[in-house]
Amino acid sequence: MIFKRLGIVFIFSLTFCSCSKGNLPKEVKQALSLAGENKSELLKVINKYNKKPNDSLKLKSAYYLIENMPYHSFKKGNKIFDEAFVLAGKERERQIRVNPREKNPKDSTYAKLGVLLDSITKNNRTIDTSPILHYDLKYIDSQFLIDNIELAFMAHKKMPLELCQNFDDFLYYILPYRVGQEPIEVNKRKELYEEYSWVYDSLKTNSLDDVVAKIYDINRFRVISKRHPTYNYPYSFSQINHIKIGDCTDITNYIVYILRALGIPAGVDYTTKLGNTNRSGGAHTWVFYLNNGSQRALNSGPVYFDLEKTFKFSSIPKVYRQHYHKKQEPPYEVTHLYRDVFDVDIPAIWNVNKLTNSNTFLGIYDSNKDLFKIATAEKIKNNSVFFKNMGNNIIYFPYVNDPDTPINYPFELTKEGKVIFFNDTITLLGKAKLLRKYPPFRIKSKKQKYRRIEDLNGAIIQGANIDSDEHYINLDTISKFKSTQSIKFYFDTPKKYKFFRFKAKKYGRKVSIASFKLLDNKNGEVLKDWNKLLINNEEEPDDYSNIIDDNQLSYVERKFLSITYAFSQPKEIFGFEIQARNDQNHINIGDEYELHYWDKKWVSLGKKKANDTVLYYNSIPKNLLYLLKNNSRGKEEFVFKFDDDGNQFWVGCSEYENDKSFYNL
Repeated sequence: MIFKRLGIVFIFSLTFCSCSKGNLPKEVKQALSLAGENKSELLKVINKYNKKPNDSLKLKSAYYLIENMPYHSFKKGNKIFDEAFVLAGKERERQIRVNPREKNPKDSTYAKLGVLLDSITKNNRTIDTSPILHYDLKYIDSQFLIDNIELAFMAHKKMPLELCQNFDDFLYYILPYRVGQEPIEVNKRKELYEEYSWVYDSLKTNSLDDVVAKIYDINRFRVISKRHPTYNYPYSFSQINHIKIGDCTDITNYIVYILRALGIPAGVDYTTKLGNTNRSGGAHTWVFYLNNGSQRALNSGPVYFDLEKTFKFSSIPKVYRQHYHKKQEPPYEVTHLYRDVFDVDIPAIWNVNKLTNSNTFLGIYDSNKDLFKIATAEKIKNNSVFFKNMGNNIIYFPYVNDPDTPINYPFELTKEGKVIFFNDTITLLGKAKLLRKYPPFRIKSKKQKYRRIEDLNGAIIQGANIDSDEHYINLDTISKFKSTQSIKFYFDTPKKYKFFRFKAKKYGRKVSIASFKLLDNKNGEVLKDWNKLLINNEEEPDDYSNIIDDNQLSYVERKFLSITYAFSQPKEIFGFEIQARNDQNHINIGDEYELHYWDKKWVSLGKKKANDTVLYYNSIPKNLLYLLKNNSRGKEEFVFKFDDDGNQFWVGCSEYENDKSFYNL
């Protein structure tokens, strides 16, 4: 089947094989010269497939793997840590038994892993637990490579669908024995092939998308932001299989390896920076798989989630594809597969004498007034700098050498591909209104962030003298709530009960809240004393203090959330104060803020102490780029412009403010 599909390549490979028996390709020779004592193992693979014309495709596969081995290595942790992953996996199994419908297991698996890893380190202080670095070229034996090649061909041949367009698709996205820098494991490919062998029959009656979705559902992967510091290097696939937890790279690599083991061409795409956040680097990876020329991009989380619409509208400047073969500079780019891209010509008006192709860049605001390099100039002609395939709906900074030597003003690359410079220092804005220092959402997280606020609407505040549902009386209903600020609500008249309860609407999802406090008097002072505090009828659970502390970033989250204040005697209450779960990037009363605009450098418009949840500035340049910093706390900040009415406008965000179609992303 595979030979029929790839007939042209097969004929080419026959010719290639016949002339290479005594003359190995240059890159293969170079790899063998670096293999040291392992050279003989690699030659066994070549000799096996060099004997028969029918094995020409397998010989080419062997060449591809061997010639690119010098670019790969991995760190293997001490085996004494493996038990921690096994035991943490049992904790995960317990969670699933308790709540089999939960797609995203709670933190206890990861917490358990951390405790176990720390315990192993503490109890083995005399043992060197640091990882060992292995080079593929000197580590992998002939049998491992032969098994990998045979399994790759077998899985591809067994696949009832024609997924590869050509032999390169097979080489790049099915054949490789590794995805990233994960530790090499003998027989892992075979184990996964056998474990998921049901896929082949399933594909006879189900679509490829449905089958891949089932693989996601079986595993329920959970992505964490970073690994535990005791074991801060790539997890092996066996370790991930136990805990189903890892950072986005770990999980992405494992999903891709499962798909490849089944003969489904798959790989890793990534971005180095998002276009409207200041998370330094902001790197993110995800899964893609091919289906005879078309592709599907998926997140690496607990459920199958198609990223096509998310990336089409998100502010992503560049997307790259990871390959097993030698990395190229710049990396292999696939931005056009995900979103609209445009070529831009930027005239240099400053530092013209310093321009060269190799030292002229486009950057995106990163943090602390710094820039993250996104693109290098393709060519320079007549003091105009050309950049290719730039993602739209993003603000870029053109510069030479470093961010302190700009060549022009920053500009917005609009959705339509128009370049608009922020260079008007003359036109003034009568009054500017500032509500935040950071965009309120990203496209991918809009539904989640807005629901944190909207889920509080419809919640009821109740009172009772007996803590039983039939005795509670509705005192107030939260409605039209849209703020991330802490808001006080007053009853028409004071209410006197032994129990006061916040009760969210009965959503099938979790509801979160940062605070729910009672007001002790008509002046709005918050109540300090009570007898008991219950969350979902549990008295003072581990996270109960999140409701009453003054930390805006802490919160509680439950399905069918209820919060009850209990008193020994009826207590007169004047109202309540609530705050939605939030990022604290709104204007905080009492904090010191400083507004900057960009004119060859960042220029301060002075410092202001916030006396309200809104900051106002009068008679400032209308069409420059701005940045608001909170000098009192926090690190998140990003650049913005003002609209004609003096409101902040976050490029790549504000245009979608009222668009609920993104709730379906």
